Amino acid sequence: MKDFRRFVIKFAVFAAVILGFFISFNVLIDPYNIFHTEYPRNNGIEANKNFIKMRYILNHKDEFDSLLFGSSRAGFTDVEALPDGKYYNMCSSEALPAEHVRLLKILIKHGFVPKNVTVMTDDIAAFVDPEGMHKSMLFRVPYPDDTISSWFEFYVRYCDILTTWEAYKQIKDYTPTDPDYTARFRRSGSERLNAVSEFHDEDEVGYWADYYDLRIDEVMGDIRELKQVCDEYGINLRIMTNPLYFKTYQRDIENGYIDFLYALAGEVDYWNFSSFSDVTMDEHNYFETSHFVPAVSNRMMDVVYNGKNEDNLWSQGFGVYVTSQNRDEFIYFLKHQASERGVKVP
Repeated sequence: MKDFRRFVIKFAVFAAVILGFFISFNVLIDPYNIFHTEYPRNNGIEANKNFIKMRYILNHKDEFDSLLFGSSRAGFTDVEALPDGKYYNMCSSEALPAEHVRLLKILIKHGFVPKNVTVMTDDIAAFVDPEGMHKSMLFRVPYPDDTISSWFEFYVRYCDILTTWEAYKQIKDYTPTDPDYTARFRRSGSERLNAVSEFHDEDEVGYWADYYDLRIDEVMGDIRELKQVCDEYGINLRIMTNPLYFKTYQRDIENGYIDFLYALAGEVDYWNFSSFSDVTMDEHNYFETSHFVPAVSNRMMDVVYNGKNEDNLWSQGFGVYVTSQNRDEFIYFLKHQASERGVKVP
């Protein structure tokens, strides 16, 4: 009996040591920064910004009063320059309206009611299902629900030593080039605003993911819910569409994106920046066929926040304020503009 007790004790100690090693290794390396939400590291791995930004806001509710939501394309927006609040940039990879409204409701439940919510949306909202691949991608796993099981399941996903080891091999060879990464995360949540584009369009094709599938009815329900929450809590909601690179925009049109823009105006008023314009057809305004440079965001915010429309761009659809009253005329313009360029409009 004594031998059996000794065996059990030794086994328990051994198991605790092994478990402690596994947990410590995952927490220390932490490729996706979920254990470093106060001071995330620039380690060469895309952080789960959906999670770490939520944790940061919930721990610093008194430092901000407004939020900017969007996918990674919204990341290059200087929220510190926005004039009517202390904004935090909640952008994260492929973030969707369903996720925006869910996070907003969690924040409100925990006592943070922003006075302004600005949403930058585009084809990602039109074509990506939030119930699809996001839950299986470690840099996009949704923020947990307020249940112990949800939190346990969330952290268990990140305690896979093989995945962490593979990430570590990448991290150890990575040389950081963004010294302001952590301070900027804490200050604004925006991406590197002095990043320089080296994009040259040589036979590039528009950005398109193989899992894209038009889902207008579903996303309009998410937009409707977002507006209802903002109306209920007196939150000033602004929505704008992103200026997609013209080759990406062309592929979107061929797959129903203009129908998304039409439906959106039936739910909310918005500023449109999706069109063929001098901005979207200039490669110097993009890092690649998906993300636009900070200077483009600055021009958008000048329109939305300061009313500084540029007449030539406005006539091309860049900065037009779209409502249920003028959407028929405006959508006709977008379709005509596309047809003139030989784009097939469904």
